[in-house]
Amino acid sequence: MVPIYTRIYTQSVEFNRALGYAYDALVNGPYKFDAMSAWKGLSERIAQGVYMGQGLLLPHTRVPSLKGPLMAFVVCRDGLTGVKTRNEELAQFMCVLLSPAESAMAHTVEIANVAKLLLNPEWKEKVLSATDDAALKQLF
Repeated sequence: MVPIYTRIYTQSVEFNRALGYAYDALVNGPYKFDAMSAWKGLSERIAQGVYMGQGLLLPHTRVPSLKGPLMAFVVCRDGLTGVKTRNEELAQFMCVLLSPAESAMAHTVEIANVAKLLLNPEWKEKVLSATDDAALKQLF
């Protein structure tokens, strides 16, 4: 899946700030949905913890009646701040994922695809060395 929004931060950035921009892009993306309800679901998931390892933050939720998955992907070489990680690991990647509530498979597949990419050291290095948002998007 190609994200509808990509962003490279060249300096550390607050998690909530990066999340806000990414979520706004999803709200204004190709599929309409109840933004407040989805935000509530996303907030509940964030409260449970979103650090997945390998430097990845994965705020995600299922959204009723969403026509298809929506993804935003953020890279921050110096790290996203203000969010809990294991052993104070550096969170350099954030994938915000909204999936149709009616399809557990779509949700699971997209999470697995992102995890698979980040487990590939070559891909991860290319992402970290991407120079602009368009180059980042092409890596998907």
